[in-house]
Amino acid sequence: MPETAPAARPLLEFQSPRYDGTALSGRILVGAEAGPLTLDRRLIENTSLEVAAVLDCATAQPVEFLVADRFPPPAREEDLLKLEPGYWFGAEVEFPLFDERLNGRRGPDCIDLTLTFHPKPPAP
Repeated sequence: MPETAPAARPLLEFQSPRYDGTALSGRILVGAEAGPLTLDRRLIENTSLEVAAVLDCATAQPVEFLVADRFPPPAREEDLLKLEPGYWFGAEVEFPLFDERLNGRRGPDCIDLTLTFHPKPPAP
């Protein structure tokens, strides 16, 4: 029976977060643990990376936030990166979360955010 490679576990680190009451931006780093990970190096917000939940730090209550649909072209071969354990890939990202014009208010002064990462499945 052939040996199977261990399943990769993605590691995420969000560096230098900036939040202005409307959007969260910063540098996201993606690493791999326990096996190689294939990712779309474009790290497109709400496609590769998705805000799953936003809480108000002061109340620990969920806050409604914007979700912008993105329909990027399919990843090309050169967009895909095989990341081996011990290596990291980073990119600047921005998540628009609140818009006073749309809902009449800015976001809370402080937020706690849950971010999910969707790696590309390995090629057969």
